[in-house]
Amino acid sequence: MLNPHYSYVDESIFDDGNITTSFMDCVETFYSGDDDKQDQVVNYEFQKFQKREGAFGKKLARTCQNFDYNPVAWWRMYGVDTPNLQKMAMRILSLTSSSSGCERNWS
Repeated sequence: MLNPHYSYVDESIFDDGNITTSFMDCVETFYSGDDDKQDQVVNYEFQKFQKREGAFGKKLARTCQNFDYNPVAWWRMYGVDTPNLQKMAMRILSLTSSSSGCERNWS
């Protein structure tokens, strides 16, 4: 949901109840114990991202539809009006996935 490559291409991602619930769970975990930041992210900052307000609505922001872009750099550039969501998105999108742990178990 926070990767603009997917959310700009298919806005119906915001209507998926499972994804929305998972996003809110993620916000609660990321900002555990800070109700004000949780409220800010879910009720204000995320709305700006979803409605393409401010920098998110710029024509250049749509360059994320290319396959050779970096989502963390995109958030660094366009997420300045949503600092709490920006921090969370950059952290999540910086994570790398690996199947090496699973492969090691099966070897």
